[in-house]
Amino acid sequence: MRKENKQGRITRRGLLTGLLTGWATVSAIPVVSVLLRFLTPTASSAPAVESIELPDYGDIVKDSAKVVRFGKQPAIVIHTPAGQYKAFMARCTHLGCVVKYEGGEEVPRLHCNCHGSIFDLNGKNISGPAPRPLDPLRVNIKGESLVISTATRA
Repeated sequence: MRKENKQGRITRRGLLTGLLTGWATVSAIPVVSVLLRFLTPTASSAPAVESIELPDYGDIVKDSAKVVRFGKQPAIVIHTPAGQYKAFMARCTHLGCVVKYEGGEEVPRLHCNCHGSIFDLNGKNISGPAPRPLDPLRVNIKGESLVISTATRA
């Protein structure tokens, strides 16, 4: 809607209103795009791979952990104080922040810094807002490599 004066010219108010409307429309496009991507569910959050090999697993000393890529998701490989290797998907089951290993404590644990969820070395949530345990991964030593695979695979 353009405002014109008696001579048929566009008024300053009409020009500014048109420019402001155009700018607001162009500025709203990215916001609407982000909202649509947020509201549209993704195909799957499950990892696309079934297993990975870690040839350098000897770098993980006792009572420490290493975050590795498991497909497009982070996984955490833990070398427990007892000498076992355990692996879990490293995303907290509350809101998906990456958990970290806290060794050297009286009771080693996995901790989410975002909202304080704490998991034991079996992946079980022992405190915080996490609604369920961490997703476990199967760990096998095959020759000189550590093979990490989905726990549901036989």
